[in-house]
Amino acid sequence: MKRNSILGVALFAASVVSAQEMTDAYRYTKKEIVGTARYMGMAGAFGALGGDISTLSQNPAGIGVYRSSEVVATMALGGVETNTSMPTNSLDVTGEKWKQGKFNINFNNLGYVGTFKTGKREGLVNFNVGFAFNRQGGEKRKYTVTQNYMASSLTDYIAVGATNWGGDPGKLLDTSNPKYDPYYDSGAPWLTVLAYNTGLLRAQNNGNSYTYSSPSELAGLAVGGDLLVEEKSRIDEYTFNVGGNFSNIVYWGLGLGVSDLNFEQRISYDEFYWDPNNANSNPLDNTNYRLSNYLKTTGTGINVKAGLIIRPTNMLRLGVAVHTPTWYHMTDNFIGKINVYEKLPGTPWEIMDTPEDYIDYRMDTPWKYQFSTALILGKNGILSFEYDLEDYSQIRLANDNGEEYAFADQNADMKAQLKMMNTFKVGAEWRLTPLVSVRLGYANQSTAYDKRILNNQAQVFVAGTIPNYVIDRGTQYYTAGLGYRMGSFFTDMAFVWKSNQQDAYLFPEVSNANILSEKSKLTTDSFKFLLTLGYKF
Repeated sequence: MKRNSILGVALFAASVVSAQEMTDAYRYTKKEIVGTARYMGMAGAFGALGGDISTLSQNPAGIGVYRSSEVVATMALGGVETNTSMPTNSLDVTGEKWKQGKFNINFNNLGYVGTFKTGKREGLVNFNVGFAFNRQGGEKRKYTVTQNYMASSLTDYIAVGATNWGGDPGKLLDTSNPKYDPYYDSGAPWLTVLAYNTGLLRAQNNGNSYTYSSPSELAGLAVGGDLLVEEKSRIDEYTFNVGGNFSNIVYWGLGLGVSDLNFEQRISYDEFYWDPNNANSNPLDNTNYRLSNYLKTTGTGINVKAGLIIRPTNMLRLGVAVHTPTWYHMTDNFIGKINVYEKLPGTPWEIMDTPEDYIDYRMDTPWKYQFSTALILGKNGILSFEYDLEDYSQIRLANDNGEEYAFADQNADMKAQLKMMNTFKVGAEWRLTPLVSVRLGYANQSTAYDKRILNNQAQVFVAGTIPNYVIDRGTQYYTAGLGYRMGSFFTDMAFVWKSNQQDAYLFPEVSNANILSEKSKLTTDSFKFLLTLGYKF
């Protein structure tokens, strides 16, 4: 059964149990620009410069630039605010935005570089080793999406999945029989089992199969949805690097990285119905049911990095680096629940949970290529550029045994609907005095989604009992920093403003089944203050 058969069973195949889909893999693969205060003050445009602990996770040749040993640590604190703009058909017809905020305190990095000089002026001048903890991304955020006068409801979407399954509704019943569990034994999507047992689906016998629909009592009523999402995420990397300096012209480095990924999401979706012809009917007073979900994803992976920095003249630096995929072993833990309230016409008050379960699988991130150049402006200035490439169509999922056939449809989707992600960085530093430097930076990180996904012209698939998803539209960074050097001690400060654009959907659109889904626009702005303390010896 092929994915392009939208009304086929494959549409909801991944909904039987929780598993990764394209939007999930994208979320776990995308990394932020994170580093020391000096690194962030120049928006991470350090690929051709080196000499900063953050470069151990970026261009490992940066370790070869060190001429002395160093220990360094960075703290970051700031806030995250997500604004939601509603579609024109929503309750929010005036254009008002919903705002949700979170406060974050992070430990960005901690590292050590040891320099061993050979005493030579030509050939291998010094050999360096280093170990660093570098945060690659992560924050807490909370957002709300409210839509009104929706063209379709979530129950309509669930009914399409149930009809595609087409089995006997008796197989969906959660009975007291200890030898039968509809979640594992029926082969039906878990959302179908949840909805049928809580009265949100009706079945009609067509002879050889069954057709499912939302309750007829809801016909003619207006429908709205209210989504609340709380997320916590982090990606940490522990790196061990070696590198060296050849004749103060060529700097090289190799790095082995171990990544630790952690993502946690709590979701509640309320759907409400009301009579649009009754002036006294308030949709917010008629919440009829709530779908709740909890997901926790953890992963551990390894990668290898290699890089070069070349100094052809005193004024020019050139850098290049290659990152292998991070080969992750992942685990999803999940549970879903529907709570139907008595106000839903013709439906009994019911609460039902799915089993609390988990699934292990593997994920390979894309290769990454970095190209950079820097201009050294006398003794006081630096102007640096960096361009990164990652082909997201190369993301691969496999089962716990490494067999990709188990995720053949998901891998095909990513190959067809994801593309190259481009990141451009530019940074500048100017030394005001021998002790004080100022910095500015800007970075633009594109989306890796194809135009068909961005324009809602291609089918998006979701996993498990979580129907809502977001589509990334790109991220921009605006940074500024200040540095102070006094003997062996140094301190750097930076301010970072990151703005990310996304489209949020309450559930996927299925055009062939006339299931329509409006998008809301999410803008997530984070503001961070960073402080780095270091000592050279």
